[in-house]
Amino acid sequence: MSTTYVAIDIETTGLSPVKDAIIEVAAITFQDANILDEYSTLVNPERQVPEFITGITGITPEMVNDAPTMFSIRSRLRPKLGDHVLVGHNVGFDLSFLREERLALGNHHVDTLTLATILYPEAGRYNLESLAFYLNLPNIGEEQAHRALDDAELTIELFLALKEKALSLDYNQLEEIIEAGRRLGWDETVFFEDVLAEKTRLLFENGDAAPKRRRLSRLFLPDKIDGRSPTPKERPNELDIDLVSAMIRPGGNFDQAFEAFEYRPQQVEMLETVVSALNHGAHLMVEAGTGTGKSMAYLIPAAFWASENGRRVVISTATINLQDQLVQKDVPELLRLLPL
Repeated sequence: MSTTYVAIDIETTGLSPVKDAIIEVAAITFQDANILDEYSTLVNPERQVPEFITGITGITPEMVNDAPTMFSIRSRLRPKLGDHVLVGHNVGFDLSFLREERLALGNHHVDTLTLATILYPEAGRYNLESLAFYLNLPNIGEEQAHRALDDAELTIELFLALKEKALSLDYNQLEEIIEAGRRLGWDETVFFEDVLAEKTRLLFENGDAAPKRRRLSRLFLPDKIDGRSPTPKERPNELDIDLVSAMIRPGGNFDQAFEAFEYRPQQVEMLETVVSALNHGAHLMVEAGTGTGKSMAYLIPAAFWASENGRRVVISTATINLQDQLVQKDVPELLRLLPL
């Protein structure tokens, strides 16, 4: 029998489940593509609704003044949630508020945001509206305020689209994901278990036998890294700012390696600031326009710091495109040019 899910969405007065309160809640019970039950209500937060929240949701103080409080809603909402699997987009946010109200304490949950990053790594943006546009989901095109029921309905559409995508995965690949998920206690494992069960049913309905169980060679098999692991120094050495910045100054390694090299004072300034931050263990935020040469301005200091002190430096990117650029172009270029 298929798993019963409940798509949940809430609107709140802010981001803190301790300091803020729910102003709207929606819960839609569904099984496969069938809606079994639908519940939504405004909630009196017993505090002021901030203007910026009204701007986002369209929910005014007057709309919630006569609404029931969470105290009276709790007894109605609890049986709606039951022991079903809860589904939400960035569901941890919704659960944090519900659990503050002593609701959804034992329910398993599935996050469509997490699933989307796995099944559609090329999407780029993962908020609910962007994914709906990217996947061309129904009822998208009209600008709408963030309302709990609308977002819960859209979450179901996204969930079904993600399930369709997961059904296209190889049978043994699904088994591998489930095995790893169970071992890790991963919440989204139940989603892939449902997908595998449906894929098995479809195979038998089509007269095919389920593939014999086999181990995948490896889902991810990176190239073997040459060299030995770095031995981190207990007290790191400071980098020579002039020595590092000389790499991208006139007459430096980059100037000699590239005929079209362009000296950019802003890039040098950013590089030297990054070196200083590494030397002093400081936090640094930099805003720089297109064409500054930001990647090299932080990659070069990171490479010198790692080499000088035997310490790993992690570079985290906002997009897959930038990650690919660093891995496939910028870092190999540095390996060729740096005197390390």
